[in-house]
Amino acid sequence: MNSIIFPGQGAQYIGMGKNLYDNFSKARDMFSSINDILGFDLSKKCFSGQESELKDTATQQLAILAVSLIAFELIKDKNVSIDYLSGLSLGEYSCLYVSDVISLKDLVVLVRERGLAMQKAAIENPSTMFAVMNIEKDILDDIAKKEGFYISNLNSAKQTVVSLSIDDKDKIKNVLAGEGARVVELEVSGGFHSPFMNNAKDTLTKVIEAIVFKDAKIPIVSNFTGKAHTKNEEIKFNLLEQLVSPVLWKDCVEFMIAKGVNCFYEVGPSKVLKGLMRKINSDLKVINIETKEDIDKLLDLSF
Repeated sequence: MNSIIFPGQGAQYIGMGKNLYDNFSKARDMFSSINDILGFDLSKKCFSGQESELKDTATQQLAILAVSLIAFELIKDKNVSIDYLSGLSLGEYSCLYVSDVISLKDLVVLVRERGLAMQKAAIENPSTMFAVMNIEKDILDDIAKKEGFYISNLNSAKQTVVSLSIDDKDKIKNVLAGEGARVVELEVSGGFHSPFMNNAKDTLTKVIEAIVFKDAKIPIVSNFTGKAHTKNEEIKFNLLEQLVSPVLWKDCVEFMIAKGVNCFYEVGPSKVLKGLMRKINSDLKVINIETKEDIDKLLDLSF
């Protein structure tokens, strides 16, 4: 059984998607369609923009979404059997297009509004995120309750991401270091997947309710529940809760493995998920689809 998984924020880099753009007319056409929806040249920002532009939450999310969807379109004709879809945070939105839940136009608009809402919420509630390693989750949970920060991503048994107030970051870093944890501050504009994003959830609720969602043709494994969903109302609810709740990525992967998935295709920029997957289960087969060379290799695989 196979699953396609899509990356989230942090997978971006200058030049992403250009290999596909240069080699496939379908990629050029799809970039053009997305540019028309947005009213600006997103492809230019992907290929030759400033790094600061791609760190901007709203632009970053759109850029990763575009490259992920284009890469998927280019393997759609390869007759890859897909049993489940999932994605890390933003990556879950790519699943909406692949599973025919909403149109490309509605999805691009939705992700644009999501990015803007998250950016605004981050300004209203100055916050950041730490990747925390080498500490038991139960201990981290206790410290979080005591110090007033939030668990935001359960990426693997060895890595948890937390969201915290900017004002508290030095104090909390010292507390965690005192417990033997390794702490890395992430290059993000806010404390995502936590109550810091409550205002963004309120804004996005109105956007989502204005879009017609269909039932998913392929089950989407939700970051919020760690389980598969096809019903449109459940998908909408999960996307909204995902904004303010921990991303259960480890649970998502383990759910798919338990259902019989033995091959994961990471479709989109970078290889961030492959690294996380190997920490969850070092025996997992993860195939990256990002370039023409990656797509050409699919001809040598049987599905």
